[in-house]
Amino acid sequence: MTASWSRLSIGVLCAALPAIAVVNACGAEGEIEEISEAQQALTTVSFQQGSLPSSSYAGSTDATIRQAAATTNYGGATTCEADGDDGSGVDKSCLLKWTLSGIPAGSTVQSASITLQVTDGSSNTYNVYEVKRSWDESQVTWNNATSTTAWATAGAMGSTDRGNLVGSVTGSAGSRTITLNAAGVALVQAWVDGTSNNGIVIASSSNTDGIDFASSEHATAAQRPKLTITYGSSSGTGSSTDPGLLIAFIGDQGNNGNADAVLNLIKNEGATATIHNGDFDYANSPAAWENRINSILGPNYPYFAIIGNHDAAAWGGSSGYASYIQARHGRVPDMNCTGELGVKATCNFHGLFIVQSCIGTSELRSTCAANAADQVSFIQDALANDSSIWSVCAWHKNQADMQVGGKSNEVGWSAYQACMNAGAIVATGHEHSYSRTLTLTDVGNASTGHGKTGAFDLVELGPNRNFVFVSGLGGVGIRDYEAASHDDDTWWSSYYASNKWVKNGTLMSGIADYGALFIRFNVGGDPKRATAYFKDVDGRLADEFTIQVQ
Repeated sequence: MTASWSRLSIGVLCAALPAIAVVNACGAEGEIEEISEAQQALTTVSFQQGSLPSSSYAGSTDATIRQAAATTNYGGATTCEADGDDGSGVDKSCLLKWTLSGIPAGSTVQSASITLQVTDGSSNTYNVYEVKRSWDESQVTWNNATSTTAWATAGAMGSTDRGNLVGSVTGSAGSRTITLNAAGVALVQAWVDGTSNNGIVIASSSNTDGIDFASSEHATAAQRPKLTITYGSSSGTGSSTDPGLLIAFIGDQGNNGNADAVLNLIKNEGATATIHNGDFDYANSPAAWENRINSILGPNYPYFAIIGNHDAAAWGGSSGYASYIQARHGRVPDMNCTGELGVKATCNFHGLFIVQSCIGTSELRSTCAANAADQVSFIQDALANDSSIWSVCAWHKNQADMQVGGKSNEVGWSAYQACMNAGAIVATGHEHSYSRTLTLTDVGNASTGHGKTGAFDLVELGPNRNFVFVSGLGGVGIRDYEAASHDDDTWWSSYYASNKWVKNGTLMSGIADYGALFIRFNVGGDPKRATAYFKDVDGRLADEFTIQVQ
């Protein structure tokens, strides 16, 4: 502590220490040595019919109740509607409910929100209320909650039908997120604690402009009603990166002028560090590769290198790639890694947690083969034992569905799934192009599009949701997009190849050049937000998107 702390100030603070968690807090004379507030490790989970937490979730129910058709059930409709004047001075309301599962007993709800896809917007504001009475989706009507139980007051308007105001919604067509107020958070906490969960109702008795939402029966799973809950446990700190931390991602570098151009791009963009996902110089010349990096980025630049198949032959020994990687880590202690660097290691670089794996690179050893139990368990344990907000799984090779060229299945799905389960970004190389998926929630299941969901320019991270990218335009070559293999893929946001460029779902004019993906973490005062872009050596932005940790 600085000398400006008075002994009285120290004494007052030490007296208050029982109210906070303290590690070696006060010495014998009251000096403050180290204080760490108790923080909760936060987990976010979403519930959405047929999508989240997995494609098998079927616990979302909803129904419109209409005063003009007081005995008709609308539980199977593809929309859920609310109006204070349904054409002739009568009302309609939207009931919604989600069954919760997987949240540990004793968890504390920190926040909750409901995301709805508005299909017919309104300039009026509609309130969201707690529902107190049990209702059945296939039976509920304006008059009755179930086939045998009437509402206390028709339209679920009695004091024993409807409870606290928990939020509100308005706006034009599109996605709308309702952040629940304190009463809403308390309501969700009660659901988590096992109290009867009767959901919510969206209603107004005076509005004249109705609002419609996509229901749980809507054909597009990503547009169905979604409940998102952030809850805390007592483990971990959930630390974020340094504000504005900029990391470059490359792979498949080579030993020519193109490789130099990419390294100079990284330098000019001001990237704090680079993660190189395998295949260094293709010449089995570790010293020359090291000199190339040093001459442009410097010998003390944080350069995280993961083994690729073209690096295996010259990996070991006193003058192998591994020795140069080890020496760099020795010179740059804030790279902060443990384990076998580039093969089976973890690093915490200014708050970014990096899991380095050789999974799929059997050219090095058999324990690096596809689905190798040694590597998969290492990845799972590493992610489970870390509480960082931002995590990256970094390896070289791919599965065929996780690139847009001609690469085959060389990694297995187990590693991808371990990273998705933990909400960690998957960063790879190997295919000499750039590609990025949508948010994935069911990776390994091609029949669901690997659980692809969300917007092209916004990917979300959290339990059972992440995204995958290939950044393989480091300098050695540029490969094509293979239409025969990938035209039926539905999970790509952007890709950049020798014959085709798609940016956030839009076909662009032009073809790929060498470049790098850049991710800037902890932006705009939000430690859970990042912005990303792929930039080529000509200055073109082949991809631009936002990443949000839920």
